[in-house]
Amino acid sequence: MSFLNAYSLKKNLFEINGSKVILRAPQYGDWKAWAEQRKTNKKYLQPWEPLWTLYELERSSFVKRVRMFERLSLHDEAYSFLIFKRDMHEFIGEINISNVQRGVIQSCSIGYWISKDSVGKGMMSESLELAKSFIFNELKLHRIEAACLPHNEPSLKVLLKNGFIVEGTARKLLKINDKWQDHTVLSFITDDLNN
Repeated sequence: MSFLNAYSLKKNLFEINGSKVILRAPQYGDWKAWAEQRKTNKKYLQPWEPLWTLYELERSSFVKRVRMFERLSLHDEAYSFLIFKRDMHEFIGEINISNVQRGVIQSCSIGYWISKDSVGKGMMSESLELAKSFIFNELKLHRIEAACLPHNEPSLKVLLKNGFIVEGTARKLLKINDKWQDHTVLSFITDDLNN
């Protein structure tokens, strides 16, 4: 069985372990912890994210989200991982691999968030390193693209720390907090693994 089929069919058993964090595909039972962490961090996350829907934290929305990523992973289009502290198995954030493209491009996009009280402790940095390993070693992709708001210093800092290279600015790339906003675009390619 290929890795991707094993991931898709047995994802509840699949974990990526680091020294500080564990990455695991979301499961229906994660809803309460996910919703509570999102609710607790709403003011912190709001400036960096699209506007939340009225039902953003409802179980039905979370179930739809899990099903969407299950479907996308079956088609090798996207993968979602929840981030847990390794020592206490406490849910602290999320990292998503999306827009997986094959053929001559072999690339994907990456997005993430982490709870405010976990910022600056190396957990997001390690999560990015684990995701990069998954992308290059398991998915066998060539390029990862990330984008962040130019004034989102913590996000920019963690990407640069993880070897991402600034490529430029994408004008009005995403509608964040109900406003079309420019984003700094960064990338990491397989060649960067040796630098």
